[in-house]
Amino acid sequence: MAWCVFLSSGSWKYFPYPSFKPNQEALLKAASEAISSNSHVIIDGASGLGKTVGALAGALQACKERELKILYAARTYKELDRVIEELSAISKKEKVSGISIRGRTEMCVNDAVLRLSHDPRTVAELCSDLTESGKCPFHDNIEADRMTRSLMDEFLDSPTSAFDLILKCKASELCPYEMIKLLLPHVDVVALSYAYIFNRDIRETFMKKLKRSISQYVLILDEAHNLPEIANEYEGDSISSVSISQCSAEADTYGKADVGRFADSMFKIIRKQGGGEHVVNFRAIIEEAAKDARINEHPDVFLEETHMFGEKIKFDLLAKGKIPRSYIHRLGEFFMRAYETAGKKEFVHVIQQDDRRDGGEQVHLSEIVSLDPRSSTSEVLNSVVSSISMSGTLEDMKSYGRTIGLPDNAKMVMLPSPFPEHNTLILACKGISTLYEKRGAESYRKMASKLSEVVGVTPGNSGIFCASYGIMDGLLGAGLQALLSKPLYIEKQRVRSTDQDRLLDEFKSMHMKGGAVLLGVMGGRFSEGEDYPGNEMNSVVIVGVPYPKPSAKVNAQIGYYESIYPGKGREYGYVIPAMRKASQAAGRPFRNLDDRGAIVFMDYRFATAYLDRFLPSWIRERLHEVEDIEGDLKRIIGEFYMP
Repeated sequence: MAWCVFLSSGSWKYFPYPSFKPNQEALLKAASEAISSNSHVIIDGASGLGKTVGALAGALQACKERELKILYAARTYKELDRVIEELSAISKKEKVSGISIRGRTEMCVNDAVLRLSHDPRTVAELCSDLTESGKCPFHDNIEADRMTRSLMDEFLDSPTSAFDLILKCKASELCPYEMIKLLLPHVDVVALSYAYIFNRDIRETFMKKLKRSISQYVLILDEAHNLPEIANEYEGDSISSVSISQCSAEADTYGKADVGRFADSMFKIIRKQGGGEHVVNFRAIIEEAAKDARINEHPDVFLEETHMFGEKIKFDLLAKGKIPRSYIHRLGEFFMRAYETAGKKEFVHVIQQDDRRDGGEQVHLSEIVSLDPRSSTSEVLNSVVSSISMSGTLEDMKSYGRTIGLPDNAKMVMLPSPFPEHNTLILACKGISTLYEKRGAESYRKMASKLSEVVGVTPGNSGIFCASYGIMDGLLGAGLQALLSKPLYIEKQRVRSTDQDRLLDEFKSMHMKGGAVLLGVMGGRFSEGEDYPGNEMNSVVIVGVPYPKPSAKVNAQIGYYESIYPGKGREYGYVIPAMRKASQAAGRPFRNLDDRGAIVFMDYRFATAYLDRFLPSWIRERLHEVEDIEGDLKRIIGEFYMP
């Protein structure tokens, strides 16, 4: 039976429920105290602890006293919707306001814009052109329509999700994006994606809309283990050889012979790199291409002029009602950034062969890779009043704090799992390895057989999360689907989010029809940020350790961390990120306190002394090894679920 701690009257005025989950009040205290002392806190707490409402309630308690506002950042829209749900519960007890924000593309309701493009950058440019020329009725109505004030009052009266705001604004023929701009300075909590805070281009525009300094905000980071990787993505960039080739054609159209020659030279130099992946110095490559193209100006001057000419092309296209896309602009933008970052130790430049082909020709990808998240995060974290980083997989809090640039005195709080031990079964399989050299038809058949044992005795749904799509394909090739006694739902690459949502909803519903199996990858959308309470996922199998594929970028990341944290490079750049992905996937079945679930690590390495220490304590302390005997998994899991 689940246990709880009852509240004393009036102790936490923004906590909306009559009782705490185990250890939940400690979370409220940690959040409130960090804000009161203008400091930072890292909170490691297992899934199911109630971190969202706990952080909000604790933060509001401290913020309201000082008239501070809250920015609540998360990775997915579902996580942001959860913030609004909890704020709505809080608001029934103590009035608070809040909104969630989506990207500009999702918030635009003008069909004239959406018909031309769904690319966020292009949508923003089309939007600006229409609004400045007075050709968007939704924008114009915001200033002229008396419904604006009425809707603002409604949205400020209670927390509002982006979805509801978009629907109501569209029905009233008002621009949701402009409505958000009007609301931002007045709401207590803004729930938004990481991009609004850590993508420097988006942040600069967004902060102006707040109408107040970021120094008056508290920042809550949900699923914070994602931040280092995401921040690096925001600081990086890439361009394909196809875009460079198109730039040459565009230059011919607009009579820019020098740009055309430069693009041709750059294309040849990149293609000469051949297959595989190569670390390069783009400054040297740019200078070589400029010399070959007979460019007389200094490369950085030439690239800036190229970028500006591309801006003019886009402006002219917009004026003609065409999609404002310019390959010249893109080439100037990318190589300006490449020239700027060349020689900086926190960046590496890479050219690699892509898996795509264009007209039979192999495509190459040129990349600027950021190695230090602090390039993106430090400025923000040094500016806010306080920050609260939360995740169920931040047990190595020191490494997290270091990599994102938190001060050494940031408080670290570890909250034990609220799930009773008798409701969890955690196993590691001896004799199973997914090491690359161990993979083969026989090993995949053995794993598929053991997976069928788990699924066969699990009462509801099961999840199987693989270290890579390659391992997933190996299991399917070994006949996994035919061995399973339940329907199989498979995560696929490059599929629209709406299609993924439909597949996931159908899978979850199958627990009422005898159960089903979800096959996905660690680090994917099904294995992180998605909850499977009750019988929506009773057992989960982690197949393999999700180490990144060896590459020049991975080696550069390890080398960079080793240079600034001697002896820790491999851990920070390779091991810890992989183990966080595995731990996130392992925690999916646990949401409600009475949930029962089995976790099976199908790789002997999880139980080794080296990797075991990177698992969350609630997993590590309950982990048992299973002998490599046919039928053992079936017997042990069957007994666990026996009434």
